[in-house]
Amino acid sequence: MSDYRYISFCRESHTGVITLRRPQVMNALNKEITQELHQLLEEIPSYFPDIRVVILTGEGRGFCSGADLSRMGTGGSENRRENSKNGHKRIQELAQAFRDLPQPVIAAINGPAVGAGFSLAMASDIRIASESSRFSAIFVRRGLVPDTAASNTVVAVAGFAVAAEMSLTGSIYSSSWALSKGLVSKVVPDELLMPTAIEIAAIISANPPLAVRNTKKLLHVRTPDWSVIVENEDNMGSELYDTKDQKEAVAAFLEKRKPNYIGQ
Repeated sequence: MSDYRYISFCRESHTGVITLRRPQVMNALNKEITQELHQLLEEIPSYFPDIRVVILTGEGRGFCSGADLSRMGTGGSENRRENSKNGHKRIQELAQAFRDLPQPVIAAINGPAVGAGFSLAMASDIRIASESSRFSAIFVRRGLVPDTAASNTVVAVAGFAVAAEMSLTGSIYSSSWALSKGLVSKVVPDELLMPTAIEIAAIISANPPLAVRNTKKLLHVRTPDWSVIVENEDNMGSELYDTKDQKEAVAAFLEKRKPNYIGQ
């Protein structure tokens, strides 16, 4: 098993726990943590059936605050695609990587799940949330469109109306709201989050591994190919990168001020 700096992977019986480890920035996703996640996700299938369930969580007070905007380049979406061509896998491709695992993925959402962090939660098979967790498809407030397959997963899980409200307002929602809309299956006190996730993982792991693997595959039979979804998101997003409003959205966030949009 490889050594990692920004994530950890530990084992508890037949469960593997992935922890995002950039707590000082609410586990925001930069290039380094993204590459480490992709590397680990390429390794995990080889651990089946010894590891039968995967839990994804974050260190500290946040699950994942999305892409690290402090390091967002100015080259736009074409540069992001070029990174993929050069062998640097992107945040957007993490959704498909989690889906392709033979093991079911449980998101143990321990705090804010925002932007791409929200997308990773939605790409998981089961979502358990702490009472202090918060959810936001905040992309529109950054001058962007939903990515990492969120334009599909939220609709599939909670319906068009919920997806439209979240995606068009960019608002932040409570754990109780998320539970009421079916975005998560359970909300528990903060201190019970990991014990609950591990308990659910143990129940799943006690079942025949091949049957669990094939059941996950079967549940996704009618799900659209997320790589195609991400390509569509890229195409829509490419029209927005380097627009004045998109740059203003990021600048206003970093400068902690109210943005001034002009429709350009």
